[in-house]
Amino acid sequence: MPEKIIEYLKKTENPYQIKAENMLVNIEYSKNYKKFNECMMDILKQKLEK
Repeated sequence: MPEKIIEYLKKTENPYQIKAENMLVNIEYSKNYKKFNECMMDILKQKLEK
């Protein structure tokens, strides 16, 4: 597994930006101390409300 991560980092221009299907995802640190899963759940809840 570490080899795949190293290869990805070598290929990408910005490791904090990934493409998931047709969506571009920007990853950044936050000062609110929320975990990644909590943030993702918030995003999905917002999507369902629309």
